[in-house]
Amino acid sequence: MAQKIASRLYEELENILEKELPFSIQVSLDQAYYPLKLLRKRLLKNRIVWVDKWPDFRVVVVSDDRHKDASPQRVYCFCRDQHGSSSLDSVLSLVSEYLSNSLLMFGCRPRVADDLIKCRGSSVRRLSSDAYMLTLPKENIISLPIPDDFKVTCLSEHHLDTVVKEWPYSGVFSDAKEWIREMIGVSPSVCVENKEGQPIAWVLQQDYGCIGMLQVIAEYKRAKLGSAVTMLLAQKLREEGLYIYSAVNVENSLSVAFHKKNGFQFLPDFLEAFVEYGFNQT
Repeated sequence: MAQKIASRLYEELENILEKELPFSIQVSLDQAYYPLKLLRKRLLKNRIVWVDKWPDFRVVVVSDDRHKDASPQRVYCFCRDQHGSSSLDSVLSLVSEYLSNSLLMFGCRPRVADDLIKCRGSSVRRLSSDAYMLTLPKENIISLPIPDDFKVTCLSEHHLDTVVKEWPYSGVFSDAKEWIREMIGVSPSVCVENKEGQPIAWVLQQDYGCIGMLQVIAEYKRAKLGSAVTMLLAQKLREEGLYIYSAVNVENSLSVAFHKKNGFQFLPDFLEAFVEYGFNQT
């Protein structure tokens, strides 16, 4: 039976996830582990942590409890193995009922997604092609030059409107601005401003641990700022002892080429599926 985890148990759950799971699944683990870490530090708020059972859990799900009317609701999932669809389904059913909305799942492996679709039929669907998971070894983190008339800083509130406007998926989430504002406030980021103080390139670590929302304003794309901000963020994450990884849609050949050029390596035999659970058909 699915159940919520009390905040007093966050540290114990975090320690279990960190110490007892094999390295081969640490990237998948991070999508539940990283928000849990932020919750324990009280940097993230209004989240709920769910398991299929405690303490011998097979599945961990972190849901966003800020805006119950937001669509879709983001949930971050971790399964101990690729055969956890039944346990995951029991948790997601409860979460979907609690939030009264469809769930957009992160951290779900294709085998689990396929099994959920077989189980739930038309109430579960794949939203896009699967994504490669890539990591950046420390020896591939290098410093790249930033032109002298540009300033390196972090994303902050006064960058928010530009980041929301430029992010191509802002229209997907009804609470995109609030979500991005929270990430800017709690997650490591890098921003490059021009001499007028306007943001022209940025990247951040999203609330589930993945490097994302990389953007370079069109007129500055030839300055190789995308690679520069990515490496600067990677240096930050390494200094803080955090995992460095990215998810790239298998059909996004430009992004795949970018990550290869910048030293990212594919996590062998690992793909992530993007799945909407319990969506409303109209």
